[in-house]
Amino acid sequence: LAQEFVLSTAAHQPSAPPPGRAMDDPDGTDLGLAGLSPEFQAMIGGIEGHTAHFVKLIERRTQLSKEAAKKKDDEVYLESYGELDIHEDMLKDRPRVEAYQKAIEFHGPAWKSKGNVSVVDVGAGTGLLSVFCARAGASKVHAVEASRLAYFCKQITEANAPAGSIEVHEVRAEELDLGADQKVDVIVSEWMGYFLLFENMLPSVLSVRDRYLKPGGLMLPSRCRLHLAPLQDGAWRDAKLDFWRSVSGIDMSALVPLATATACEKPQHRLVPVDGLIGPAMEILNLDLHTAKESDLRRFQADLRVEIPPGGRLDGFASWFDCDFGEAPDKLSTAPTAEPTHWRQTAFYFRQPIEGGGGITIEGTVSVEIHEAFSRGYRVTFDLQAPGRKSRLESFELR
Repeated sequence: LAQEFVLSTAAHQPSAPPPGRAMDDPDGTDLGLAGLSPEFQAMIGGIEGHTAHFVKLIERRTQLSKEAAKKKDDEVYLESYGELDIHEDMLKDRPRVEAYQKAIEFHGPAWKSKGNVSVVDVGAGTGLLSVFCARAGASKVHAVEASRLAYFCKQITEANAPAGSIEVHEVRAEELDLGADQKVDVIVSEWMGYFLLFENMLPSVLSVRDRYLKPGGLMLPSRCRLHLAPLQDGAWRDAKLDFWRSVSGIDMSALVPLATATACEKPQHRLVPVDGLIGPAMEILNLDLHTAKESDLRRFQADLRVEIPPGGRLDGFASWFDCDFGEAPDKLSTAPTAEPTHWRQTAFYFRQPIEGGGGITIEGTVSVEIHEAFSRGYRVTFDLQAPGRKSRLESFELR
């Protein structure tokens, strides 16, 4: 928009003066406005001044620093977690809640035996995990919640945990101040988003770990893996794309390109059919939460190799993640074969499927990087090649 205004105003500027002649006549009259009334000249001057000011405003906005843009993203993110419905979805997610509860209860006896075990719960929300930790044997739990839910978190923890065992800190994780010499034994957090990384909360958890976790301390979860598997899902393509070819007997195929562009621009968060997985899952990210760095999350790439069986078709890829909780035997899995969670799976549907014909091998890479315009989102790009076929580049915005 700024460029359009610049071009527009430039097109109405007076032409350059002949050599040796000033832009304005000696009497100060603008050559481009000569012969016009002083009132009209004043009006034009005012419009140009307003336009120039507006262009500067637009340029200033488009040049907004990354720090300011990230701050705005953070504000929107925290506001969303002040709403109760998102917490309702998470609390009703039985596999999620049970995975954390069983893991905390597994480690509880060791905490009681050791004594004086302290915990930080990053992104405490309603205080559920903080209460689990206090009841399991933690002597002190620091519940960190930056949204307005912190007010209720304090009431919930006071009503459900031993007196004085939980302290609520209404601050961002990066601003948590426990004191220079204070260290904790455990950091627990439910930071995972769609495609494991969406919302980009993990850096906040790592900032607490780097400042306050004791050497040899425990991270819950302790390890997370992100998986990707080839997907053939004709039912989805029929329902979302081919549907437009005939609607109640009316040919609406003109809308198919628009429907394809809209539906395939972003990944779909849904329960994918298990029988639609046409190849083994590939691990594309493995995070040890005790050693992971923020730089590990900004960009990573993994190799892909997929065998498409004869008569098969590659509609895209399905992704999911699983988490370990130290030595606890139970894991959290969001795989299509596991009990459904609120994360479901994240499916990347190609604009055009790759037909398998008599059977082909597809090789390439998947690249994942922080979104260029939304600091809590990601861009996922598939670069694929198959013998005798044109290379395929498919990019998706996770935002």
